[in-house]
Amino acid sequence: MPRIRIFTTKNSLKWVKNVELLSIEPCNFEFTVYDSLAHLQEIFLEKIQQVDGILFSGQIPYFFIQQHFPNVPVPMLHFDITQADFYRALSEYIYKHKDFQMKRCLVDFLYEENNYLGVYEWAEKDDTPYLFDLSMQAYADMDVYNKLRDYHIEMWKQNKVDVSMTRLGNLPEMLEPYGIKPILVVPSEQSMNKIIEALLKEIQLLQLIENQVVIGHLEMAINRDNMADLEYRQMSLHKAILDFSKNNQMSFIIHRNVFYYEIITNYSDFKLITNEMQNCQLASFLTRELIFPVHIGWGIGNSIQEAQLNAEKASQICATSETQSYILSKEETLIGPLGDKDWIRVETQYDLGIEKLSVKLNTSPLQIQKIIAVMDKLQSNMIASEDLSTHLGITTRAANRILKKLEEHGAATVSTQLQKKLRGRPKKVYEIHFDRL
Repeated sequence: MPRIRIFTTKNSLKWVKNVELLSIEPCNFEFTVYDSLAHLQEIFLEKIQQVDGILFSGQIPYFFIQQHFPNVPVPMLHFDITQADFYRALSEYIYKHKDFQMKRCLVDFLYEENNYLGVYEWAEKDDTPYLFDLSMQAYADMDVYNKLRDYHIEMWKQNKVDVSMTRLGNLPEMLEPYGIKPILVVPSEQSMNKIIEALLKEIQLLQLIENQVVIGHLEMAINRDNMADLEYRQMSLHKAILDFSKNNQMSFIIHRNVFYYEIITNYSDFKLITNEMQNCQLASFLTRELIFPVHIGWGIGNSIQEAQLNAEKASQICATSETQSYILSKEETLIGPLGDKDWIRVETQYDLGIEKLSVKLNTSPLQIQKIIAVMDKLQSNMIASEDLSTHLGITTRAANRILKKLEEHGAATVSTQLQKKLRGRPKKVYEIHFDRL
């Protein structure tokens, strides 16, 4: 049963509790009441542990949390009023107050991001309501509740409005000492139902993603003529994989081949192992535990077969005598080497232009895509062998060979740059111009 945490103010809790009466699939709703945005910020991370989804009673707290916690790991949505909810409340008031004038009304929940709930589509220019601000950006302020209160009070003092409409559940209480009774507009049960259904779909989608299969292809650099060494490396690598999974309380399915191992895990554990695809903990562990290098390729795919193929391709990218780790996603994006601040993302999808360059330069499409990724990382088409070596994880000699080959085929020209230090020879750089070909 999905566990959903709802953040709400005390004054909004009464209507928020209606979620328990809705005809939706069973959910475990938990309610957290906050006193202020500062209080919400203080308790938020603690309260979202072990929940599947998060709801807010309004857009202000939702927008505030988005600004201060941009990487929340679970789906978040907020209850909001629809045009139907707004116009129903407005119609009920107009029905009881025949002298109502829209231009003497203050509505504090109309802004550009919700298209002003359609008001400007029908209201005359000189008959539009007063607004608090044109953009939701103004609502991310820690003191927004007090500012809204003061704005309502000031507009009434200046005799510019006869009616205030608000979405803030605590505003009527804040305005009561000033004799102002705003119309509190809350989401209808139908609106709440749609938001909860949308959140449940996001939760289900995330669970599908978290449970998809990820395969790691671990290949050893070995001397195939030395069977004793091969057996030693197989046993050592197998033990290291088991130790890593035990230390991190992860369950791997391990497949053994003569020259490599395959580990099967889920996407959720994969993100932990690779620190959200930034740093491979397994590679670091094997570097410490083994005296020989291991090339690790992580493959993500829509099927086990696709993940296996991507994992094998990614492991073949490792081009050094050190343990390295790369990822090849189901979108055919190559990421790595992980753990290096200079890692790059390489788009490896089929590209006719890349294929034509590959033929002209007599090199692989992947090599060209990697060079393009390095240029994107550097934001420059001026590349030295040291740049290529650093970002691709290859030796400077290998990088020199690649750049020299580009020069020979007319895809690069050589120039020099003065060293930052005056001593030594000028640095040789290559200006890459694939566009000319």
